[in-house]
Amino acid sequence: MEALGEVALADHIAILVPGNGHHLGNYFTERGPVAPRARGELLLRTMQALAPGSRVAVVVWVGYHAPRGLAAAVSNGPARAGAADLAELTRVLPRAAHLTLIGHSYGSTVCGLALAAGRAQDCVALGSPGMGVWRRHELGTATRLWAAQADSDWIRLFPRGRFRRIGLGRAPLHPALGATRFGTGDVTGHCGYYAEHSESLRNITRIAVGRYDEVTAPGTSAVIPLPRHTRLGADTEVAAA
Repeated sequence: MEALGEVALADHIAILVPGNGHHLGNYFTERGPVAPRARGELLLRTMQALAPGSRVAVVVWVGYHAPRGLAAAVSNGPARAGAADLAELTRVLPRAAHLTLIGHSYGSTVCGLALAAGRAQDCVALGSPGMGVWRRHELGTATRLWAAQADSDWIRLFPRGRFRRIGLGRAPLHPALGATRFGTGDVTGHCGYYAEHSESLRNITRIAVGRYDEVTAPGTSAVIPLPRHTRLGADTEVAAA
């Protein structure tokens, strides 16, 4: 785990959870736009630019044994093993801060399994293979759920389901989970969601600094109407994705 910015004093903290293939052994050596550390630094800079009057921080969390390939990623075991530690992290961060979990690919599964026991106002799932759960109430009752999936992202073909330790649950955009989908602009593929200056990165940042009324819908520059309910719970009606 690495903290970027003044976490103890932050108004907004984004917790970045990477997916397959990332581990402590390559954290400092991996380079390029898909490296978790580079993504965290870019997200922090974008948060600072978008909300110059706020104190912001990013925590890059590689606190679980991420699967090393697609074959291993069909198991929810690593996500379940890491979710408890991720939930604990959200509970020990400053309670006055607005927390946003941002999970890419398998990292979104870890986030989904951590939500019920953790404390986060927002959760952003990027190219998610599944949130680890089957029903909305399994995600807890206190978190807004957002999702992005580029049209060219192969993750849309990933098999959905869950049986014991096999399968990663439903995708966040399934009606049973009811995530609010936001636009990704012209990003392509499975790993482009943090592309610099992209609408995808801008929307992730808008959520992370609480500027929900500026988040744009897919395929348009129009902003997403705010959900009828500030937060989604087991007994509330979910907003349309």
